[in-house]
Amino acid sequence: MVWLCVLLAVTALVAIAWLIKPEHVGTRFTRTPPVVARVNAPSADAKPEMLLLKLPTGDQYTIPPGSRGHFILVFDWKVPVRIKGKGVVLTVPKLSTTDFASIPRLLHSLISPLNNTIYAAILHDYLYRDPQDSFASSLDRKTVDRMFYWGMRARGVWRPTAGLMYLGVRLGGSSSYKRSVVLR
Repeated sequence: MVWLCVLLAVTALVAIAWLIKPEHVGTRFTRTPPVVARVNAPSADAKPEMLLLKLPTGDQYTIPPGSRGHFILVFDWKVPVRIKGKGVVLTVPKLSTTDFASIPRLLHSLISPLNNTIYAAILHDYLYRDPQDSFASSLDRKTVDRMFYWGMRARGVWRPTAGLMYLGVRLGGSSSYKRSVVLR
């Protein structure tokens, strides 16, 4: 009986995900994927010099205290987008961080955070974390989430998978959307 309920719930979620189709945002990704470096979580007793990561490019990255494992971009990454007829090239700057996709471990067997979703996830993480580019910072959360969906679809992610991930960021992403508040 429990398995039947679980099967019905999963079927309903996939059906909902299949029906999801947010307003289109044109997103293209370069053939060359962004180069990322893995940053392991530091130990609790790590000395300050142990929190400094030196990249072969000469750049240095300081691992934030209490950080979990994540990835950083080694080079700037340019992403052409088209929103409501306006075309622009967004630049995700080097040393930007990403965790690819914040999918609970329990769901990794259903939706892997390490497949064609990573392109859209890197862009989504950058746009959620207070981008410095004026156009990027003008984008609202709903538009950024739509870019995530259409970015996955542009990389060939199965429509129900993209729909489930889109649904996940729409329902649970507000706490991760970190933008500076401008006081006037």
